[in-house]
Amino acid sequence: MPAPRADLDVLMRRLGRDLALHWPGPAGGWEDADLAVAQRPGLRDIAVARDLAAADQLLVNRLKTRRGELAALGHPTYGSRHHERIGEPNTERTRHLIKRDVLECLSHEPRIERIERCTVGADAAQRGTVRIVLTLRLIGQDVPRNLVVPFSLETGA
Repeated sequence: MPAPRADLDVLMRRLGRDLALHWPGPAGGWEDADLAVAQRPGLRDIAVARDLAAADQLLVNRLKTRRGELAALGHPTYGSRHHERIGEPNTERTRHLIKRDVLECLSHEPRIERIERCTVGADAAQRGTVRIVLTLRLIGQDVPRNLVVPFSLETGA
């Protein structure tokens, strides 16, 4: 039985909304974001991400932010420590440490009900890159969200 409309409204408010970001690189690259633009006849404005699109964006932003980067703004524990692995070899040990860092990071996100899968594997196409593959359930959602977030271990990347 579908959830009552009032329950869905509460859920969507909990997932939130934010300024929408546009990632111009390859699909799923999650690099070099800029504000997205909404265009309607005679109007050009900043776009807004809502509901599940906002949820995907908030998860990627949490992972892409280095832990401590937002301390001056009052969020000292926001972000992930996996960025500390830059420069390390793409080995099973390094990938295990990245997985630990990612799971620790996501444990602070109150909109995640549970993480069903987190794997960190070597990217066959790029030797110095790993692929963080996540399957997680957001609060009140029956269908899990799947995200693939590449991460380069190379310095200067």
